[in-house]
Amino acid sequence: MAYRGDSPMRILFLTSTFPRFPGDMQANFVGEQATAWKAARPKDEIVILAPHDALAARREALDGIEVVRFRYVLPAKFQGLAYPAILPNLKRRPLLAAQIPSFLVSQYLAARKLVKSRPIDLIYAHWVMPQGLVAMWLNRTIGVPYVLQNHSSDLRVFGKMGRRGHGLARRIINSAQHLFCVNSAQREYSLSLFAEPEKRAVGPKVTVLPMGVNPPDAGAAGSIRYEFASISRLSKKKGLHHFIAAAEKLAAHGFRPSIGIAGNGEDADELKAMVQHADIHFPGFLTGPEKDALFDQTRTFVMPSIASGDDVEGMPVSLLEALCRGKPTIAGRDTNIASLPEWSSIKDDVIYLEDPSDLDAFGTAMRKVGDVLDGDAESRLRTVMARYWWPNLIHEYLDALGSKPENAP
Repeated sequence: MAYRGDSPMRILFLTSTFPRFPGDMQANFVGEQATAWKAARPKDEIVILAPHDALAARREALDGIEVVRFRYVLPAKFQGLAYPAILPNLKRRPLLAAQIPSFLVSQYLAARKLVKSRPIDLIYAHWVMPQGLVAMWLNRTIGVPYVLQNHSSDLRVFGKMGRRGHGLARRIINSAQHLFCVNSAQREYSLSLFAEPEKRAVGPKVTVLPMGVNPPDAGAAGSIRYEFASISRLSKKKGLHHFIAAAEKLAAHGFRPSIGIAGNGEDADELKAMVQHADIHFPGFLTGPEKDALFDQTRTFVMPSIASGDDVEGMPVSLLEALCRGKPTIAGRDTNIASLPEWSSIKDDVIYLEDPSDLDAFGTAMRKVGDVLDGDAESRLRTVMARYWWPNLIHEYLDALGSKPENAP
């Protein structure tokens, strides 16, 4: 195993998305994982290599972690592939595919420069495609070991390349020290790429572990402001158009609960234009205390994600946040909530929507949530899901890599 137990190490995180500035709408799960890692093993040195953007600094230090951003197109203002996310950008602007070769080569060269300038012991590649490919190149050219994190549909991208793509995916996984998948369906898919007996050899190094969430800051909860709320990118992939349509249909029949839909994204204007009669508010992108307040002031959390072609959810971080906080939840099938190892323990405290586009079923769930979920749901969810607070979960990641936190006995 690459990780050297208790010895301090230098870790290079590779990612294709990272907050560009304070308050950016980009999800910060890579940074949160790195911060939790640093807290558990303060002598480790962590560098995050992320794509540059015209709005971002080339280098900065965040909570003791070095962040380096590589430019992949010049001038910088023409860099359009990475933010807010690669697949949605390609769907809206297919010509951005021309930036993919430059992105891959630039990330490889920037990572190689970092590895050459300091003794990097381990590369942690978030997303098998494209970072896993870059990590494999680095492994083959300069020998640095790597681990992989599969988040959503990135591994399935190789399927579009036919047999050669599947072969490339197998080589990336085979050469990795470990592969983390955020749900069990991803693990099953990754193993399906291999024939026996190779599958049996690869299986032990493929672990199901979602990204964790940060515990909320202490503060007064306040009164309930929203009967239902969601926090996500304002995108149809998140199924928010079905949420709004269901609320509009209920409003036409006199049921108008207060609803908050927080976030920002490519479909924001279209989603807001759908609201005619329902009591729906869009507080914008929230982070820190403002996000904590929205969770605290929400009675029921809603995450109606739907698959959008090959662009599917891995495990929505805001869904985990809601569950960890003990929020009764309405969740769509494509959130992959049923792939959580704890599903059998929490399913009675979650309303599961097989198809969020079934507006009658969605509306019934919203009407009946108080009857279906009892008053003890919050405490049960908090107890079961405490595993996913980053201060707890990071130890499972480190254990899988053969490490031990410095404060462990």
